[in-house]
Amino acid sequence: MERLTELEHEPARALAAEYMHEADILLGRLPRRVARHYRREVEVRVIEALNGGRNASADTVARALDLVGPPGHYLPSEIAGQAARHAARTLNPRRVVEALRYGAMSGPGTAAAVSVLGLLYAAAAFAIIAGIARLISPDAAGVYQLANGAYVLGVGGNHSEARDVLGILFVPLSWAFGAGLYTALAQLLPVVIRERSRRR
Repeated sequence: MERLTELEHEPARALAAEYMHEADILLGRLPRRVARHYRREVEVRVIEALNGGRNASADTVARALDLVGPPGHYLPSEIAGQAARHAARTLNPRRVVEALRYGAMSGPGTAAAVSVLGLLYAAAAFAIIAGIARLISPDAAGVYQLANGAYVLGVGGNHSEARDVLGILFVPLSWAFGAGLYTALAQLLPVVIRERSRRR
């Protein structure tokens, strides 16, 4: 048997179709090609649990599905792990978002960890955007020293009375910080997801 639609008994096919529908819901936000890949992996997992038997009864299919487990128990962590590994190799932002999204669906511990990483990714993006803004307008962003001696990161030109500490150097420094943080987080992401998944 190559496809679950080849099951001979209609009640068995209905159970398998319901299970695959659960997987389809989880895969709905992935690119179509990637979703098809994971959908096939889920289908193969069920077929292997059935030992490829086309004449399996509804009870046999139900037992096989219990053995495999609901898609929500294993699919998000597998998707997050693979996306994170790809992001670490390519630094692809789309893969980062994919890993964070499905990591958040992989259990409370993983969700908390990827939420923290998500905030750090936002900080990296902010640093790069702030550098671009400063390049466009000298008053858009910078590091300023206030009259009381305190240093602040100013955005939007609200520190006209303060001293601009870095000047135009803010641009390459903010880009270097943002790019460095992004790269470090991309390498850390698969490690965090893998370790959290092991503790589930």
